[in-house]
Amino acid sequence: MKAFRIFRFAGFALLGLCFITLAIFVTMLLWNSLIPILFHGPVLTFWQMAGLFILSKILLSGIGPHTRRYNHPEWRRRYHEKFRNRFKEEENQMNTEKA
Repeated sequence: MKAFRIFRFAGFALLGLCFITLAIFVTMLLWNSLIPILFHGPVLTFWQMAGLFILSKILLSGIGPHTRRYNHPEWRRRYHEKFRNRFKEEENQMNTEKA
């Protein structure tokens, strides 16, 4: 049973590595087919694109573990409460203008 768990973990790790490699390769192909022609930019190798891929990940999403604040129930409750009050105020204003 323990060996199966190790093989499953190794399989998922290998699958993840294959996915990342494929993503880098596809990005490299897109870059090399578009950027040199359109903007006279450089042609990148696989390892240059891997570095650019990692750099963009760091710059766009950070390094640390992510907390999904938009899924946080407290944030959602405050959001709905805020807009519920705003709609009630607008409704009250409409009713007083009609009267």
